[in-house]
Amino acid sequence: MLWVVMVTSQERQKANLAKMKKIMEEIESTTDDSDLIVELHELLKKPYSLSLKWHMIVFKSEIDKSLWYLEDIRKEEIEIEKMKRRKRKDPKEELNQVNCKFCEIMSAFKLDHQMVYDTKTNQYKLSKSRVSRTTRENIFAIPKSMIGKGKLQWSEAVKQKWGEDTIGQTELLERDLYNRKSMRVACNNEDESIF
Repeated sequence: MLWVVMVTSQERQKANLAKMKKIMEEIESTTDDSDLIVELHELLKKPYSLSLKWHMIVFKSEIDKSLWYLEDIRKEEIEIEKMKRRKRKDPKEELNQVNCKFCEIMSAFKLDHQMVYDTKTNQYKLSKSRVSRTTRENIFAIPKSMIGKGKLQWSEAVKQKWGEDTIGQTELLERDLYNRKSMRVACNNEDESIF
C-alpha cells in the first residue's frame, strides 16, 4: 500500500511540473495573466522531492526573474495601449524624433522610444521605435528548459547562465550516501527483529 502512495506522489509531482510549463507558455501568449501567475505561485509552493534542492532553488530564482521582467513588459504594454488611444484621439500629434541632451534622456525616455546616434549632427536622438524592446515571447525560456520528465534538470540554457552543476553533483552524492546509510540501518533493524 505504501508503494502505491509513493507512485501517486511522484505522478502528482510530474503533473504539477507539466502544468507549470503549460502555465508559463500561456503567460507568454496572453496579456490576461493575473490568474495564471497566482496559479504558478501556488504550484511553486508544492513539494518536489524528486528534484534536487539546488535545482529547485535555481528554478524558483529563474521564475522570479522572469516574473520581474514580465512586470516591465506589462508596464510597457499599458504605455503602448495608452499611446494607441491618444493617437486615435489626435492623429496629428505624432513624435518621430526628438533632439535632447543626455541629462534629459532619463526624464524624457519613453518605453516605445529608443536612443539613436545621428552622425550628421553628432547628437543622440530619441527616436520612436516600431518594435517593442521586450516581448512576452519566451520570457520563461530558462525555467521551462529545466522541466524534465518528472523532475527538474540542469539544461543547456541553465548551464550557459549558471555554469557547470557542481552543487547538484555534490547533492546527488550526498543523497546517494544518505540512501545507502538508511538502507543499512533498515537491514540491521530487520536482522535484529528476526532474533
